[in-house]
Amino acid sequence: MWALAACRTFADDEKDEPLPPEDVALRTHDGVLIQTTFYPSKLGKEAVPVILLHEEKGVRGDFTSLALDLQRLGHAVIAPDLRGHGDSGMPRGSERATALRPADLAAMVSQDVEAVKSYLVERNNASELNVEKLCIIGAEMGSVVAIDFAARDWSWPVLATGKQGQDVKALVLISPEWSHRGLQISEAIDHPQVRSAMSVIIIVGERKSKERHDAERLYKALGRLRPPPSPDAGIARTLWLRTLPTTLQSTQLLNERTMGVEQMIEKFIELRLVDVDIPWQERHNPLE
Repeated sequence: MWALAACRTFADDEKDEPLPPEDVALRTHDGVLIQTTFYPSKLGKEAVPVILLHEEKGVRGDFTSLALDLQRLGHAVIAPDLRGHGDSGMPRGSERATALRPADLAAMVSQDVEAVKSYLVERNNASELNVEKLCIIGAEMGSVVAIDFAARDWSWPVLATGKQGQDVKALVLISPEWSHRGLQISEAIDHPQVRSAMSVIIIVGERKSKERHDAERLYKALGRLRPPPSPDAGIARTLWLRTLPTTLQSTQLLNERTMGVEQMIEKFIELRLVDVDIPWQERHNPLE
């Protein structure tokens, strides 16, 4: 053991170092410039892509520690500032100081995350990740956006010329909300894939009643058509609820390292995506 350690070289250390993060600006179909940070993987077609969606008034930097940890494990991670947040813009004619309207929140799903997903498809076609293993992590408002986008992604039909979506395979929902200022999840959780098949872990601080209630309500809604949880279910299990003895919520749970939230997320991704055989395939726009 010691002899092996002594033989380690600077080149070995450099090989193990993650690739540097990249700041990437994406233009949505409705013309909004979305600023993101992409943490590339060295695993190529084996890399699990992860999208990180912040809470209201949050920014992509709230996830920096988690993003770096996931990248060290070989995942390809991207964190956007959703419209009206951080360094991202707003639709032409809208003022940042103005409160986001329900239409702006809906556009986070149909425009912002769609642009991020399209970027990941490009990286997939460059053999830098496997978009078929897409995971989305959302906190509070970001959890609503994540669920609604997952349902949208699975609503695109498969055409004879190829797939348009059906890539989101797992969701991590931190302090999830049942609704957020007009943006609802009730229709999304009725989607057959989201309701009964998609892998989901819900994480919440149990000492705030509203947050705990929303998390438990979502867990029950998603669990109605699934087999009852069993400690022996192993890889077949697809739904978890983790309540933590704290008032902390959202990305505060990530910052409090003693809660072990990052380790929960890492294990979930390993179990439901890394250890699951989902072959890589090149993706072309089926409408072209």
